[in-house]
Amino acid sequence: MKTVILLIDFRGHPALGDEYLNNLRYKEVQKILTSPLIDKTKIVFCSTSDSRPDPKMDEIQLMANQLGFHFLIYEEHISFTMLRVQLRLKCGFDMNPEDTQIVIGGCNTGGCVTKATKPMNAVQAHNAGYLTTMYLPMCADYEQPGINDTERQVAGLVESYKILKKYNAFKIKWENKFKYLDLPYVESAKDIDKQ
Repeated sequence: MKTVILLIDFRGHPALGDEYLNNLRYKEVQKILTSPLIDKTKIVFCSTSDSRPDPKMDEIQLMANQLGFHFLIYEEHISFTMLRVQLRLKCGFDMNPEDTQIVIGGCNTGGCVTKATKPMNAVQAHNAGYLTTMYLPMCADYEQPGINDTERQVAGLVESYKILKKYNAFKIKWENKFKYLDLPYVESAKDIDKQ
């Protein structure tokens, strides 16, 4: 199955998080980028544009391009239909609900990642017919109340659950293990245990 890795507001608000929270999302993207088992022809990375500098995302994009992955920066107001057109035109990637899954990470789990004002999020991907996974190590919450990252993350997951319940979107999968993402692998890696 082809995969779109959707990175929503990935930079977040790093001044409000600790070192671990601020680095974990990028580490998980690097894990995908550097896996020799991934079929690069069946995966594409898409990230929202941000007017603030993000040296880490710049490096991730550079690394992706150097390793042979497609990486598309998109305007946050576009829909999945518009993304599909952009991916076809700019990357030669055909995204459709019949054979493409959406794996989502970003900030904030209890907001923009699950369902907020932006037209691309987990609920919208689900409603468009895509198999949808929120990969929790690539998510962070900065906008939820809490005295530390753990409290904010828990509050974000509670908000996310409430949204999934409201929209009856329980087929959206929450995942915290890389090996269970069902990413597209090269044929020689099909029987290898993915870490």
